[in-house]
Amino acid sequence: MLAKIKRAYPGFTNLINRDESGRALSSPTAELWHERLNINGVTLDQAMYALDLHIDNERFEPTIADILRPKKQLSIYDVQKIEREQEVLSLKEYHENNIVGPPPDHVLEKLQKLFNKTRVPAFKDYSGGGDENE
Repeated sequence: MLAKIKRAYPGFTNLINRDESGRALSSPTAELWHERLNINGVTLDQAMYALDLHIDNERFEPTIADILRPKKQLSIYDVQKIEREQEVLSLKEYHENNIVGPPPDHVLEKLQKLFNKTRVPAFKDYSGGGDENE
């Protein structure tokens, strides 16, 4: 994996040292990468997949964190889903931290008027709500 980083990003140095016979020796940098990826349970296949994503999308060489948590391209659906989740969480937090009761009467009146305006006219006669002028 580190050799692939070196090929993709020539400025990425000190990864692999070689002895007189050309056999690869581990450098402190390579040992650190190996240690951190192993501790976090990242398999070689997962690391290579994250590296491929990084190479395809980033100009500079990856850090260990980039391999641990690869950045994926977010679709519009993903962004909207994240925004909705954040809204729900903020509403939950508001309800947990504040006294929440029914809305004031003036808000209920406005909501009722708005609701009456959006009803299908054929059903207005049967619903018993709303003024004829609305």
